[in-house]
Amino acid sequence: MVVQTGILIAMQWSEVVDFAQRAGWTTFIGTADAQGAPHVAIVAPGFTDGTVWFATRASSRKYRNLRENPRVAFHWPIDKPNEAPGELAAWGDATILHDSRDARERVWNAQILPYDLGGFWGSPDNPDLVFVEAPLRRALLRGPDLVARVWNA
Repeated sequence: MVVQTGILIAMQWSEVVDFAQRAGWTTFIGTADAQGAPHVAIVAPGFTDGTVWFATRASSRKYRNLRENPRVAFHWPIDKPNEAPGELAAWGDATILHDSRDARERVWNAQILPYDLGGFWGSPDNPDLVFVEAPLRRALLRGPDLVARVWNA
């Protein structure tokens, strides 16, 4: 039996969002500090065209890392009943929207994130609330068929 590897099939942004949302409402995010020390955490992302959004605390290691190094990686393990296991990974550069109350209120009111912000954060005036937008450069979906589906910005 010959197994073919290295096949890449282009996918649309809507497919990236669909697979991410089917994987669940949270994902893993990888960041690194200025010296390259890695850190993995969980976030509840929202999506706009080509961009992943999430909220974090200004007191978090994630926030400190992003201030030093804006590169991020996301990972969604896909292992649902009646579906073959796989994974979706994506890479981008984060921009922190913390200093501007107008920016925080705009994201808050846009209802981009998949949970009740008021129930978790109270209000956009919460001094520990930080919204992060991460325009992606690339996303890669891999399944058990050894075929990779790729989205590029």
